[in-house]
Amino acid sequence: MGSADQASLAAFRETAQRFAQKELKTRAIDFDRYPYAEFNAGAVQAAREVGLLQVLLPEARGGTGQGIEVFSEILFFLAQADASIAAILLINALAQSALLKWGKPSLQEKYLSAKLLAFPVYDSPANLPRGVEAEKKGGGYVLKGKLEYLALAPVAEAAVIPAVLKGTEKVAFFLVDLTTPGISLSAPILSLGLRGAPVADLEIGGSEVSADYLLCPDAGSEYPGFTMRFRPAAAALAVGVAAGSYETAKAYAQERYQAGKIIIEHELIRLLLSNVAVIAESGRALFGAMARAVDEGREELLAETGLILSTELASRAVSDGVQVLGGYGYIEDYGQEKRMRDAKQIESFFGPAPVKRLELLEGILRREK
Repeated sequence: MGSADQASLAAFRETAQRFAQKELKTRAIDFDRYPYAEFNAGAVQAAREVGLLQVLLPEARGGTGQGIEVFSEILFFLAQADASIAAILLINALAQSALLKWGKPSLQEKYLSAKLLAFPVYDSPANLPRGVEAEKKGGGYVLKGKLEYLALAPVAEAAVIPAVLKGTEKVAFFLVDLTTPGISLSAPILSLGLRGAPVADLEIGGSEVSADYLLCPDAGSEYPGFTMRFRPAAAALAVGVAAGSYETAKAYAQERYQAGKIIIEHELIRLLLSNVAVIAESGRALFGAMARAVDEGREELLAETGLILSTELASRAVSDGVQVLGGYGYIEDYGQEKRMRDAKQIESFFGPAPVKRLELLEGILRREK
């Protein structure tokens, strides 16, 4: 799929902005208290009704068949208001795309319309967890073991999970229905950020699944390439948080007086604001270039480096955005402390930041041989 046409991009951008304003902006802090407050199921349902949960699905499966450029723009605007909802869309889209790529039509028919799908977004593609084992039995498999920190598990209907095929060294992907007997979840885990996109540990005590639920028998080799398509979207999520931090900091600086003048006139405040603005603007250009490259089937290295750069710079920008507000930046009321936590959490998408850097270096060295 090539780059998006400008009309489609503008239409989805407008939809995302309206949705963020109506559904997210005023209640993001309230829903960030999960698991000690309710999950924002209303926003998820509203996102489904306007088509935001089906953006990457083909029309034959109830979607609009858009590419990563459109999807990334949507996440950018949603993340300015509430990064948790943007993260839910990304995690669900990863699971949907895995099901589309590797799943049988009957499985797609049944689960692509699920309320939400869980996915191990915090695991490194180069080193998928091996805590669950799959043993061949009759016409199916018996799954047993534990998978930690599964994103959306507390609110999902089914999950795409890795499992070691017994007797081999291969890690496969399976689709598991979370209502299957023998499958249990821990209590929701209180995470650093993105608390509205909840995580939990998954334990499987010998559950039998049909062979149809084996999605990809060699995920260890296929999955790293699969994630490249989604790295621009994760970068857009981080940059959206930085852009939201800039808007909040700017609005505060234009209203607050100190030492007889509005604080945006103070040189230090302007310097902090400029730091955030530069990162937000350059980050948007970067994830846009990443997304277009992915949609056109090129520039794999750009997707790898761009994610690392975008997420780490976004964390830096949000820190400066907090400082503009002084002590108020560290309390809940303005949303800046939430953005700081969210930005750090996003750095862990597709594995911890230091691990991603090492994997990038190894890839570069291999290419140079």
